[in-house]
Amino acid sequence: MEEISNTYYLPNMHIAVPCDSMEIEKATEAIAKISGPAVVRYAREATPIVTNQDTPYKFGVANIIRYRGEREDFIQAFEIKLSSKYESESEDLSIVACGPMVPEAMRAAYILKEEYGIETRIVNVHTVKPIDKEVLVRATEETGIIVAAEEHQAGGFGNIVAGIIAQGKRYDSPLLMDIVGVPDRFGESGAPWELMKVFGLTAEHIAKRAKRLYDRKVQDH
Repeated sequence: MEEISNTYYLPNMHIAVPCDSMEIEKATEAIAKISGPAVVRYAREATPIVTNQDTPYKFGVANIIRYRGEREDFIQAFEIKLSSKYESESEDLSIVACGPMVPEAMRAAYILKEEYGIETRIVNVHTVKPIDKEVLVRATEETGIIVAAEEHQAGGFGNIVAGIIAQGKRYDSPLLMDIVGVPDRFGESGAPWELMKVFGLTAEHIAKRAKRLYDRKVQDH
């Protein structure tokens, strides 16, 4: 639960954190063509498949995921685009996630929309280094709320995201931010989804914390 931060600061390192088995395959093919050290980080246990062979993927360029309404097939309820081809839809907030937290972010977007009418931009940062800085700054300036979600010690991925945003955003663009991750404790033994609940990493936890920031934004306005 510490390897994102431990490897991110190594010079010339390349880090892929795929969200499912489909992205693992694409990431592995991408780093095979890279000169220099590289790592692919993925979950030990089986995780939901939320992309397919036709889902756009470009190493170093994040994907934007948008919930479009209930469908029988969960994947069909979402639209996925390369961040470079995405135009803002004036969403209420953004969830920035990597790895197994992407499916949870998608479920959180469903909860936020169906229960509260809140529109969510999901940023799938499948390449943590080199990270897509432009997509993070745009999400900040266009939505004003960022929730970083990581299956990792809180602040590994989240602090990387926060630092990039702080360096890149406009001075006059307001920001509310929260980081969902493992709360400064060692791992425990147990079934993966039980531990996700214990550590507060599930969609329900993400949605709750995102809703809290959204309410603050509304109150401040």
